[in-house]
Amino acid sequence: MTLTPVRRSSGAAFWIPDEAEAYRWAAEWIWSAEPALVPRSVVPFGAHDPKRFDRWVLFRGMVDLPRVPESADLRITADSRYRLWINGVEIGTGPSRHGPRSLTADRYPVATTLRPGRNVVAVLGRFYGHAVPWWEPAAPSFTTGGGGLLAELDCDGEVVLATGDGWRAYPADAWTPSRPLSMLTSQIPEVFDARLLDPAWTSVDFDDTAWPTATVLYEHAVVGPVGRARPPIGPYGQIGKRPIPLLTGHIRTPASREQFALPDDDPSDVYTRLGTDVAAAIPGTAGAASAPRGSGQRRLVVYDFAAIVAGTVYLELSGKEGDTVTGALVEAVSPVAFRSAAAFEVTMRNGDLSFEPDNPVGGRYLVLSVNSPTLEIHRVEVRERRRPRVPTGGFRCSDTLLNRIFDVSVRTVDLTSRDAYLDCPTREQRAWTGDAVVHQSVDLVVNGDWSLARWNPRLLAQPRQDGMLPIVAVGDFANPVVPPIPDWALHWIRSVHNLYRYTGDRALVAELLPVAERVLRWFLPYRRADGLLHEVPGWVLIDWSPVQVTGCSAALNALWARALRDFGEMSEWLGDAGKGTWAQSLHGDVRVGFEAFWDPVRRAYRDTLPDGDRPRAVSEHTAAAAVTAGLVPAERNDAVLALLLDRDAMFTRTPLSDHGVDKAGPENGAPISVRPEPDWDTETLVVGAQPFFRYVVHEAIVQLGAAHRLPVLCRDWRELLATGPTALRECWEGGSFAHGWSATPARDLVTFTLGISPAAPGYGRVQIAPRLGDLDWAEGSAPTPAGVVTVRATSELVELTSPVPVDYIGEDGRELSLDPGNHEIEVRL
Repeated sequence: MTLTPVRRSSGAAFWIPDEAEAYRWAAEWIWSAEPALVPRSVVPFGAHDPKRFDRWVLFRGMVDLPRVPESADLRITADSRYRLWINGVEIGTGPSRHGPRSLTADRYPVATTLRPGRNVVAVLGRFYGHAVPWWEPAAPSFTTGGGGLLAELDCDGEVVLATGDGWRAYPADAWTPSRPLSMLTSQIPEVFDARLLDPAWTSVDFDDTAWPTATVLYEHAVVGPVGRARPPIGPYGQIGKRPIPLLTGHIRTPASREQFALPDDDPSDVYTRLGTDVAAAIPGTAGAASAPRGSGQRRLVVYDFAAIVAGTVYLELSGKEGDTVTGALVEAVSPVAFRSAAAFEVTMRNGDLSFEPDNPVGGRYLVLSVNSPTLEIHRVEVRERRRPRVPTGGFRCSDTLLNRIFDVSVRTVDLTSRDAYLDCPTREQRAWTGDAVVHQSVDLVVNGDWSLARWNPRLLAQPRQDGMLPIVAVGDFANPVVPPIPDWALHWIRSVHNLYRYTGDRALVAELLPVAERVLRWFLPYRRADGLLHEVPGWVLIDWSPVQVTGCSAALNALWARALRDFGEMSEWLGDAGKGTWAQSLHGDVRVGFEAFWDPVRRAYRDTLPDGDRPRAVSEHTAAAAVTAGLVPAERNDAVLALLLDRDAMFTRTPLSDHGVDKAGPENGAPISVRPEPDWDTETLVVGAQPFFRYVVHEAIVQLGAAHRLPVLCRDWRELLATGPTALRECWEGGSFAHGWSATPARDLVTFTLGISPAAPGYGRVQIAPRLGDLDWAEGSAPTPAGVVTVRATSELVELTSPVPVDYIGEDGRELSLDPGNHEIEVRL
């Protein structure tokens, strides 16, 4: 696999931040004459028309310029997607992930793509209609919410072109409307017939005079203004400015290629074709031995990128009219892998064709099913689409295994950082409410650009009517019919606490605290006289390990107490003593009630309260969460630490072990929400954490004074490297092949081993407390708002550079207050 920079127009590969929150638009909302809306005579309020879902529209706008402007910006957004060209040069795609009643616009500097005379702005718009992992439909009116485009070109401070009735709009019948396979696998396949699209449609010289004019979407609802087509209008309101950089990355090319003969029969369904063809062609998969080999008309081609990659697929093909190629990028080459892939199908016109599917994808193997010997594949790429990382933080040490674990952890976060922190870039691409705390924690210590770390908690702050956060930020699973994961919202509060500690941004924290308060209050109806939460509804997940949560869950109560503590601390910092006292009072009640979980004989906290003869398990989840919540009396610290460090007593298992793309697939296997009662010895064994919850476990071990054990604990990740050497898997036993929530070591080796962390909000001071454990040396750096902190530590000497005052806490017990600058400190062990 080789890497080259992504080819883009000059100026489109970097982000220009804006000071104000929204643009004042000259442009009007436009679409084709058939938005995906039911006629107003049919319904009393607006409604979507599913018969017009997954529609594509071509747009063109013209402007004559007397000269090339000194500066030019193209501002654009769409409901649901756009791809933008200027004078035939592709500029970008968007918009970024957003809520159903909020929308942001992208801004591209485009002066170098303009020329004197005639210029054309061409846009391919797409309205999904069906909810997908990164988009959910807005509430429609009679005219809006069923597809829309908004764009304007500003040259030297003057808008010279804006969407309106002067634009042309042509329904793009080259794409066949498609629908998601199921609720669990909701990406929409792209079915494209190149015979029905003139490849010159984005060029200046293309004749669009036969195209109809665009339809201006004048607002029309039951109540409210009528006749307005410029923002702010419903359902999108004011259009915010993009809060994160434009996505970027390298071009990835395959490391190897294999080809297999296929049977002559050609299943019509995209997913069926790919799954059936893999089973028929590749030895070792179901059906391969008995499948007819065919006459050579059809073939399966598998490209191996030798690593998980994420972005968009790009193909250069040639063939005759009617040739087809069906494909998908997948984590593993198996028949079930395509059930959760963003598949595509291309029908050729005569000659050459360049094709880049719209859907973002991730995986290692590009599988192509080709129906004709005349179709040739000349170029295969994946063009990365991820948030840029400014490599400010880093880590190196005397252990090459830990260096590798750190690097793969950082790369896994890179792969799962797009327009939000995603669970995985492959089969889901959902922005889960709880997962993101790990991605954010890693970004805050390795990335000099904190824009996504700041934005993601805001994106997730879209509570339901009852105050609880949905399980994902936006998209299909944000539907209120999907039960919440209550503990995921508590992890979100910890991500807000991270903003408080790292950024010190009072306005940002103050914006999010009311949402955090509503989340905390959501739990109050389930609080009993003992101060504990009982019978909390929804899906109490905690972790993929079999943590017992029936009745009164110790782990859930501890996470709630931690969130109350975080909320109280932030409220006090903002000067709201009343809210701080409220949270502290509830926390105090939990602390008293939590004593009921302690078993003095087992010398451990049980996961649940006594309930007849039901066995009561012990987990490191409960122990660790209790420590981080401040629920453990000092006299028990040694016992709790001993439990957390007794790795021989730990075991893990996960229901995902039969659900992966290399197993039964996303829709088969045992239900993932089923948590059987203990079938293990609860008096000797401890339920161990999966990679996600280890972020809590490691924090607890540090709080108990054993930060020096972190290098040993992080070596557990060798197990993930064994099955995913270029990206970290979801669980010790399987799951997706690139899961950002598994990347905790990248945070821990900087924060706890090098010991770099905020000593005051916003890094007003930095704490440096190296704890090398069994390492001979370690060195690295971390970003702060004031600049970069660097540390190199051995058993004899600590060297550091800091732009802010330092609180140094040595392994020898010394504590020093140091001015900003360079320092050398002898270690006196």
